[in-house]
Amino acid sequence: AAHQLKTPLAGLRMQADLAQREGTSTEELKRSLQQIGRSSIRATHTVNQLLALARAEGSGVGIARQPCDLARLVIEVVRDSVPRALDKRIDLGYDGAEPGSPGVLLDGNPTLLKELVRNLLDNAINYTPSTPAKPGVVTARVLADTFGHVLLLQVEDSGPGVPEAERELVFQPFYRALGSEADGSGLGLPIVLEIARKHGAEVTLEDARPGHHPPGACFSVRFAARDVVAGG
Repeated sequence: AAHQLKTPLAGLRMQADLAQREGTSTEELKRSLQQIGRSSIRATHTVNQLLALARAEGSGVGIARQPCDLARLVIEVVRDSVPRALDKRIDLGYDGAEPGSPGVLLDGNPTLLKELVRNLLDNAINYTPSTPAKPGVVTARVLADTFGHVLLLQVEDSGPGVPEAERELVFQPFYRALGSEADGSGLGLPIVLEIARKHGAEVTLEDARPGHHPPGACFSVRFAARDVVAGG
């Protein structure tokens, strides 16, 4: 954590020193201020992610739960994420169960569940390349298996995917995929895993399109539907 904060803070200090030099031109001052802004955003994001991870880990006490419509919750987070996706020219959408449909309820903490979905979407947007000729695609979906009493959340992207050897590593704090230049704190997926565990859910990662290039990534979170948690 110290290293993740140290890098943007060192950038802030260096650019502030440059801005105060005698003879600094207006253009150089403008560039320094822009870099200061970017570094402060990175530092703020890292602090917020550390706080989110602390909330997810919490204490040994169980989390406060209430009935949550997972489809409605995911759609809300997708809508909130649209501006960021548009900035990267990524086609972000939702597919799957409608709010209020059978099997979409689970007993959970809505704040933590939204944090989980937000981090999965942020991760997909960060790691999905996009160009005007070939826009990146990120899709969130909720699937309800009313017979198996399972509620499935998936976030799928058209990015490079994650090699099988790295799939467990990406859930470790501050791990960054090899060769990646994507911006991020390295805390999003550990937050996802911790929140899922708090809800008794399982997180898996596989290729979105096996055998294709690029294969994309598909993160799946399997929850027990509310009727099972509540005993029918």
